[in-house]
Amino acid sequence: MALESVSALGYIEIGASDLAAWKQYATAVLGVEVLENQGELLLRYDEEIWRIRVTDSGEDDITCAGFLCESESVLLTVAARLRSLGFDVTGASAEDIARRGVEAMQICHDPAGLRIELYTGSRSAAGRFISPAGVSGFVTGEQGLGHMVLTVPDPDAANRFYMEGLGFLLSDHIYMQTPMGELMLTFLHCNPRHHTLALAPIPVPQRLNHFMLQTVEFDDVGYGLDRAKAHGVRIASSLGKHTNDHMTSFYMVTPSGFDCEYGYGGIEIDDATWETTSYNAPSLWGHARN
Repeated sequence: MALESVSALGYIEIGASDLAAWKQYATAVLGVEVLENQGELLLRYDEEIWRIRVTDSGEDDITCAGFLCESESVLLTVAARLRSLGFDVTGASAEDIARRGVEAMQICHDPAGLRIELYTGSRSAAGRFISPAGVSGFVTGEQGLGHMVLTVPDPDAANRFYMEGLGFLLSDHIYMQTPMGELMLTFLHCNPRHHTLALAPIPVPQRLNHFMLQTVEFDDVGYGLDRAKAHGVRIASSLGKHTNDHMTSFYMVTPSGFDCEYGYGGIEIDDATWETTSYNAPSLWGHARN
């Protein structure tokens, strides 16, 4: 029997050193709406109030991830399970709840120290999202904001937190040969999106390897690539198609130095029929590193 689990990655928070660069990048390249608010940028690209909050705290890294629970009962169940595994979980203040626009929230930290906010409640905005760059839309809804890949110093501890604690299920693994030796990347899901989270045992100080935005139309990926090049954004990986989720995408460097994957067409998982497997390469074609 599957554990009660979080149901989506609802939002992330990024500490940045250059808000002006992020505003230009978000609007002109990603094609998302940006609301400026006292030393922060709120990035919106669907019907939620915001999906990515960028502050001027200077880390140039992810500082928080918010995971949706479908009900307060599930929220309390996940929180209690984390406590039973030895993680400290505390209730959020009224100020935190109001700032996030949620109904209830519990706060903890993953084994690498990343702040994790577990919440319930709708964060719907009053108006419809309209892309300033003409993007037709992004795949979100029950699948959350997209996916993120975290670098983890202790993959066993990370698996314990995210799988045993938050209730993520294994999608698959990719084994990669690197100058550091063979690495095993772990891909996890909590809804039909092939992976909401991937864990990479790479010994680097930056927690966030990349986040992914999935467009509704394939042409939006091509237009996004053109916009990135036109605005001088460094392309980290060329257009390519992944082995495991079949996402066709390219990677570009954000103003904070980690990557954004901009893609289309990822497969969806049905847990009733899904079988986990392993791959020996990340891509079927393309994704040449620059």
